[in-house]
Amino acid sequence: MASVIKRINEYNKLLPANLKALKWEALKESPFRFFRGTCHVFAADFSRLYGFDNKVRTWICGDLHFENFGSYKGENRLVYFDINDFDESILLTPEPELTRFLSSVIIAGQQMNAPEKEIYKTLKEIVNTYANTLLRGKALMMERELAKGVLKTYFDQVALRDRQSFIKKKIIKENGAYLLKQDGKHFLAIPDKKKQEIYRGIQPLLSQSRHFADLTLLDAAFRIAGTGSIGLERYCVLCHHKSTGKYYLLDIKEARRSCYRDVTNIEQPKFKNDANRIIYAEYTMQFNAANFLSSVRIDNKWFVVKELQPVIDKMAIENFKNDFPLFKEAALMMAPLLAYDQLRSSGYNGSSTADDLMRFAHKQQWQADVVELANDLAELNGRYCKKFLDSE
Repeated sequence: MASVIKRINEYNKLLPANLKALKWEALKESPFRFFRGTCHVFAADFSRLYGFDNKVRTWICGDLHFENFGSYKGENRLVYFDINDFDESILLTPEPELTRFLSSVIIAGQQMNAPEKEIYKTLKEIVNTYANTLLRGKALMMERELAKGVLKTYFDQVALRDRQSFIKKKIIKENGAYLLKQDGKHFLAIPDKKKQEIYRGIQPLLSQSRHFADLTLLDAAFRIAGTGSIGLERYCVLCHHKSTGKYYLLDIKEARRSCYRDVTNIEQPKFKNDANRIIYAEYTMQFNAANFLSSVRIDNKWFVVKELQPVIDKMAIENFKNDFPLFKEAALMMAPLLAYDQLRSSGYNGSSTADDLMRFAHKQQWQADVVELANDLAELNGRYCKKFLDSE
């Protein structure tokens, strides 16, 4: 197998120089950030070390790690906490999703200097919670009233947030017009020609979708966010709702092929494009999807559109300040969410039924396998991260 440096360079070969520099800086930040930005490496290693022989099929987000959970407001403006990134989504076996999550817990725990025994105990509890949730066979949701600790804080901060106040921090007023604040860190300026291409791409939604009716497009900018997604075309559009007088921010993100497509031969459902695949997985797995979830075509590329959510509403390991017991509490509350999302999408578009998932949960061998495999893959991530740092 090619060296990890070669694999990373090959995967990111089309990145413009300025975005490549940003992504490389992100990858060097920590082993956890490196893990976040190299899902394609994880997918290939999982395939090599374990494979996809299981006959059970389930929809997975494809890039499940601790920081890919977060709170958001759905179309009905109620607050939800769930998996919130589906770029790598695919119909696959259940094991890679859980294994990637477990690996992220190990890497985060090591960065917090948690005792090895405590990390291992946490992995076992997560797997047990996930399996027991599947065994119950009912897809529920995380409710604000049942959330504890940090998760309750995330619910509360979204419920209390005023969207207009959040948006005002992202915009400026020039010559009587509101524009996006191009700070060079989150938003970058784009030529007027590109803005017009974006507006033309969105235009059909303004007349075809009730969610976009009465929206006026005011400004657009290139958006930088995430780690693995740095380098994708991604834009933010400032909109004004003519009827209500409110402002909205749209996140418009390029849809690419799932990195798992290169390492598995499992037959996939037919989608018109990758944006539709991502939207399908998000809509099917989540209890309620984010507002404005749609697809658009801009300059012969497909993009996923949704309402921009504040970055602070995503889980971040630095918020735990090396408090592993608090981190563990949050991780254990995430385990049933994964099971709920798989149960919710069961029986759809090639996925196995809830009964199949329940039979899978009864078996013991895979539970020991994913814990051992997660440790191996976390160790590999540490070695890869060191090689990457040494190569710079």
